[in-house]
This record gives sequence, C-alpha cells and structure tokens, in this order.
Amino acid sequence: MSAGSLEIPIDPLLGDLRTALAPGRVLEVCRDALTRCDPAERRSWRAARVIEALYHPGRYVRIAYVLLADPDTPDERLWPEGQICYVHLPLREPMSRRGVCVTIDGKRCELYSFPNDRRLRGLRKFAGKDDATRDWQRWLDARGDDFAIRPETLQRKFVRYVPEQKWIVRLRAEGRTRGGEDAGKKRIAVRSADGELCARLAERHRVLARFAHASGLFVVPDVIGCEPEQGLLAIEWIRGSRLCDLLLEQGADGLLERVAKIVHTLHQADVAGLTVVDREAIATRFSDALRDLELACPREAPRLCGLHRAVRALVDVVPPGEPVTLHHDLHWDQLRIKRDRYALLDLERMRRGDALIDVANFVTQLRLLGVRDAHPVDPQTAAGWAEAFVEAWRRVGGARIEPQRLHLFAALSALELARGMMRHLRPGWRGLLGHCLLEAESAIERAAQEAG
Repeated sequence: MSAGSLEIPIDPLLGDLRTALAPGRVLEVCRDALTRCDPAERRSWRAARVIEALYHPGRYVRIAYVLLADPDTPDERLWPEGQICYVHLPLREPMSRRGVCVTIDGKRCELYSFPNDRRLRGLRKFAGKDDATRDWQRWLDARGDDFAIRPETLQRKFVRYVPEQKWIVRLRAEGRTRGGEDAGKKRIAVRSADGELCARLAERHRVLARFAHASGLFVVPDVIGCEPEQGLLAIEWIRGSRLCDLLLEQGADGLLERVAKIVHTLHQADVAGLTVVDREAIATRFSDALRDLELACPREAPRLCGLHRAVRALVDVVPPGEPVTLHHDLHWDQLRIKRDRYALLDLERMRRGDALIDVANFVTQLRLLGVRDAHPVDPQTAAGWAEAFVEAWRRVGGARIEPQRLHLFAALSALELARGMMRHLRPGWRGLLGHCLLEAESAIERAAQEAG
C-alpha cells in the first residue's frame, strides 16, 4: 500500500481511529515503546509507512507499518531495510503476552515487531543473506537443478505482509552451472503462512502444473521448495506483461479469446479437497459483504438494505450451475503474459462451484477498470473488454450463458470488491464503493427482470 495515511471509518464500537493510527503517531509510539528493538535502531527511525491494513467493522483493526531510517526508501526495499511492525486494536482488552501493550491517544493496542508475529516466523532466516542463499540452494539441489547461486548477486524484495496471515518476499539471484558456465537468473517467491495451508497450496500447484502443461494453453508457477513445519512455500516467480497493459497496447482481439479458453480448461481440472460454493455459501457471502459495508458506511444503509432484500429474493429462485474447479479470484491481474506463454497466478482461493462465478468476477473487474484512478482505461473501453470476454466465453464454452446467474454473480463480485477495498483500507475505497453499488444494483435489476 505504502500510503501516508488511512481513510478509516468512524466505527460505532471501535471509535475514531484516524488520528491514533496515523503513521506519524504510530512512529512516535514505536520509537518509545517497541523495546524489543535495539534503542539505537529506534532512535534512527524517521518515517513510518502503512503497508497493509485489515479492518473488520465492529471487531478490530490490524495495520502493518514499516519504520524507516531513510524516508526516501523505495517500496521494494522496505524490507529488510526497514523494521516491519503491526498494531492490533481489538474490541476486547489486549490479552496477548507476545506483543507490547500500548495506549495511543486513549486507544489500547497491541504492538508487534516482525518477526515476532507468531504465525509467520518461518521467514526470520531470510533477513540474512547467507541463510536465504543457503535455503534456496538447498531447495534447488533437492530438485536436481544444476543452478549454483552466486551469493553476491542475491536480492530480496518485499512483496506483501498481512499480519498473522502471510508474508511474501521475492528472491532474485544470478548463477552458474556446476561446470562454471553462466546460467542466467532465477527468481522465486517465498511465502510464510500456516504450515498446513502451505502444504495444501504446494500440492495444488503441483497438480495444476501437470494439468496446465498437458493442456498447452497456460502454465502455473512451479513449486521450488516446501517446508510445512516451518510454514514456508517457495514457488517460481513468473515474469510477463499484465493483461490490462496488453489490452491497451493490442486490443481485445485474440487476447480475451485465449483467456476464455484458459478459464474453460481450468474448470475441467481435477483438484482434490476444494470447498464447494453452494447456494447457502453464496447467500452468506452476500450477507457478509452487505453487513460489513453497512457498518463501515452507515449513510449507504438504505441502498444496502434494499440490495439485501433483492438478493434474498433471487438466491432462492436462481438454480445453481454444475460445479467445476474455480480459480475463485479471477481477474485481469492474475495473468502474466510473455509472447505465447500465459501464466495463471494466485491459486490460494480455489473452490468448486458454478463456472459463472469466475466469469462474472472477471467481467466485473474488467468493467470497473474504467472508474479506477490507478489505471488509464476509460469506461467505454473497459465495458467493451467486458462484453468481448462474455462473447469469447460463449464461443469457447459452446453453450448458452444463463443470464440470471451471470447477473447475480456479477452483483456479488462488485460487492465483494467494494468490501475488500474497504477492509484493506485501500486509497480511494470510498469512491470505488459508489461505483460498485451502482454495478451491483444494475446487475440485480437485470437478474430480477430475467426472473420475471
């Protein structure tokens, strides 16, 4: 995120947190209270940046910061150059003995410095170049890879940190073969998370890597190393262009047809142990999104209540499609494209369910590109891409799309996008909320018309 401030709602239970958890205020408190860090290091901190936030309305706020001696540190060097910490402000009184209990402007908080995040200690060794090189080389050797890392070329880049959930860094290094010949560069993403989750995700990557290779249409990142007991998973870091950028450069012809083929093929994969998204799960997801948005944005309560009533009336009458293997977080940034190689990323949320869940989410994310400030796409172009993907899906699938289900799932994806932006306190989330609500209302209206 690397934002200088946060747009935190005034929560009826948690109160107004905007001043207490502003980066400058947190910096002052950390310099005084984060006693597990060396005093000289604490005195050197000159700036704090927000890198991730988790806001659960009426329950807690958990925000990760990086504390920096050099305020101009680029984002890719936030770790290991800066000290990562997070503040947890719960509804209950702090009870953990692992953190430091502090009061910020009258708010009782728990303060943690990385790597004391109890669930994510596996990456502690990667703070040192020697340990990081040794582990990566061990994984390569176990795979029978002839690549010998040149330790002096190792680079570590911070990618993401979600407190008590996951921590991801990228490693890059040059190497030679055992015979001394230049072997180019390799890149991996190292993830620290719950050990059982790491093991499941590694198996998912292995299964889909074989399936994707057999299809000839796409690839997924290879597993480089997995150590569940340490909560570590290393996968190949695949480079390439983002779909959005290629659509702007080349137009939709061919690109979206290929994506539709990839998604349709993925849906045929046999992946064990996936949770099923049934009608009850869909209803619950709608309710959760609408409840959280209403708590965070009480002024929108009438619209959200109206959506809730309309959704309840529809979910019970719209028949579900046959379950397939879903990506379940499918959007334009989940692909990396280099010449004819299409890489599909982020397999963490895979499920079994209606194929139109993936289609609707992809379409909604494309359409809303036209109202997101970070992307130079006008609304007309974004809407054209969305329609082009729906047409490509019809051709690839060879069957009629049931419009009721597509509209219902489009409404769900719009609401979950708004909720996700709000929960992570992304810059501009309030502005996007308005567009998402319009999108959801329009989709529900079209679904209701189809039902009538």
